[in-house]
Amino acid sequence: MDRFAIKGVKKLFSLARTKIRLAEEADTVETRPAPLPLIKHLSGEEIRTVREAKDYRDKLHGSMDFSDSNSVARAVFELLDIVEGVKHKFEPPELCVLAGEDELKAMEKNAIKESLPINLLLMTEKAPEGINVFIGEDPLENSLHLGRVPSTLAIFLNFAFNSPYLSEESRLKNIKAILGRKTLILDAIYFSLGEFGAELG
Repeated sequence: MDRFAIKGVKKLFSLARTKIRLAEEADTVETRPAPLPLIKHLSGEEIRTVREAKDYRDKLHGSMDFSDSNSVARAVFELLDIVEGVKHKFEPPELCVLAGEDELKAMEKNAIKESLPINLLLMTEKAPEGINVFIGEDPLENSLHLGRVPSTLAIFLNFAFNSPYLSEESRLKNIKAILGRKTLILDAIYFSLGEFGAELG
């Protein structure tokens, strides 16, 4: 089991707890969207409120098996879902997702037409040839800027799990993840993408 992924998922548990507290302080009641899509897809649970997100985060933490790579990967994706789902009332717009479903659909259509994978660039400094989705501060040319913070990946993952081109039976396909700047959270995300079937490069 990857020790950096374990440290990263622990950091994500802490981040989710902080974002839930900030959501409560901002009098946020409902998640956005409701229910949280990745949790529903991966675990079948319908999380519609900040209170339910808090309870689910605590339950997930209590039942976590850090020696099980699949359990760690699923937790990473679900914690990203929680972070994104509770922050809409207090987070500044520039730290929220920057690309909508129309842009993701256009990107997917282009990938299908060209028979190319989608390169998921996690704070990289360069963009390779092909179809690129970028997460990080400074968007690279020839890439779709999904968001500045890692948790915005939740929106892309929800799209991918609902795309026959990008997934099959909850396994990712036609996606290549490329890790740039190394942080514990990005390490955990990179590891989890690989566990779910993405090519790591």
